[in-house]
Amino acid sequence: MCIIASTVVETTCLSMRFMFSGAHRVRFSGVYGGIHGHNYDITIRLCVNGRRTLIMDIDKVRHEIQGIISAFDGKYIKSMNEETRGLTPNEYVEIPCIPEGATGECLAWYLMDKVLDVLRNMGISEITETQVVVCDSPINCFESSSLLST
Repeated sequence: MCIIASTVVETTCLSMRFMFSGAHRVRFSGVYGGIHGHNYDITIRLCVNGRRTLIMDIDKVRHEIQGIISAFDGKYIKSMNEETRGLTPNEYVEIPCIPEGATGECLAWYLMDKVLDVLRNMGISEITETQVVVCDSPINCFESSSLLST
């Protein structure tokens, strides 16, 4: 007889959605190598262990994250290694990424770092999982996830 032990981990999550319009280019792509724009759909999930309500002020958290997201609206998203020829500083947002341009993966990780900073600065420490999903179209999404090991 074989007995398999399993552990069920339950979580309660809060999902917040944000949107912005921005442009970028990825020079490694023959199809998307030119400057083009997206209506980005961003989902941020914050989870805690167990069946309970989240203990945080959603309005304050949303306000802080909206400030980060709003900085991208109507801007060119560029890699830190990409030239700024022809752009003034108020026309672009710079994120860490590859020299060929800012990708959805890089944007997801940039936003993850910013969200974690917001939670830390607000003193919110009970979050056990954070997820950022960046969709640049109805069929392409990029995800980053951070688990706090206990």
